[in-house]
Amino acid sequence: MRTRALALAALILCVVLVGCHPVTEPGKTAQIELVGTSVVDGYQFDQYRNLAYPCSISGYQTFVIGRKVGSSDTAPRPLWVRMRGGGVGWFDSSGKPQPSAGNKSEESAATSIGFVKDQGLMSHVRADPAEFRLVSVSMCDHDIYSGGDDPDPNNPNTLPDGSPRTTNGLFATKAAIQFAMSKYPTGRFFLHGTSAGSAGALSVAWGLEKQGIPPAGAVVDSGMVNVEWEQARNQQGICDSQRDASALAAIQARTQFQLAQIQNEPDKLVSRHDLTVPLLHTWSRADPNVCGATPMTCPLRDGSTVAMGSADCAHEPLRAAIAGLGAGSKSRNLRVCVSPPADPGSCATHVVTNKDQTNTDPGEPADYNASIMDWVHARLGDP
Repeated sequence: MRTRALALAALILCVVLVGCHPVTEPGKTAQIELVGTSVVDGYQFDQYRNLAYPCSISGYQTFVIGRKVGSSDTAPRPLWVRMRGGGVGWFDSSGKPQPSAGNKSEESAATSIGFVKDQGLMSHVRADPAEFRLVSVSMCDHDIYSGGDDPDPNNPNTLPDGSPRTTNGLFATKAAIQFAMSKYPTGRFFLHGTSAGSAGALSVAWGLEKQGIPPAGAVVDSGMVNVEWEQARNQQGICDSQRDASALAAIQARTQFQLAQIQNEPDKLVSRHDLTVPLLHTWSRADPNVCGATPMTCPLRDGSTVAMGSADCAHEPLRAAIAGLGAGSKSRNLRVCVSPPADPGSCATHVVTNKDQTNTDPGEPADYNASIMDWVHARLGDP
């Protein structure tokens, strides 16, 4: 009770004194404009731009809505929201974009369309008899879809009127989903995030649940926030792609204030039943983007440590939180071994749902994408 009371007091103080935007807040849709329309492989895609939410360097947040050519615009359909990957960024004290200027400017329609036209799980979604409508959102604030519509620290770029640019991935994504659901009759909807988009799907799922419009489920593939793992790998010198304390602080400063709090890491939200959206949590056990199977001393949430591979360590808190929900839970862990064709048996794949590969871990189905779709169909049938 004391923890909840303190959190509520901090929220009220932030909103009243600073103007922070709580996760319960809806996205802004009044300034969404149609950019253009294209037809690709039997789908009509309409691209929209939201002038309420700028990108970090130039332009504005965009998204596309896709529906099969010839399908009804008035019949209810489920919605599939694709959240792409691309790492995470920030600006250093000199105003230089880090780790580069990539994923910080307005995204083209072709780029967004590409993420819903790729192989793997998306091919199952497109072929599904439910006739999902598709939404693909941009990531031009490079903030793992977790920005809180607040000024972007150290960002020297400004809007045309000279005002500062904001980091707003959380609310821009909410707005795109709200807009699609208001434009087309929508049954249930799902989030599908890969890598940085996986971390983002967890943020957006919580934000939408607290807003009162929870997804039917979220497929989170190969990415999440786990600060304790980041700190442990830095201390232990695990792999080269480390972010030092200043980088972690800069990333946190671009994040919506509740999501930036360590007690609100995804596994902790799940464990205390604050995030109840059904999750399909998947990763390959030697994912090179989280240092593969390199042995490390892994910090657990109870304060103990255990020896395990780095990739499994990064995912362990959420795995344990989902397992702790019990056999009746709608959430599921799917730990797989998916290997590059040139390195069979290595399990060294980052992001598995955008590939038509085979899982060789005997504990899970070989066709893991089909298994995920079975889970999706179960969620479509939930009461």
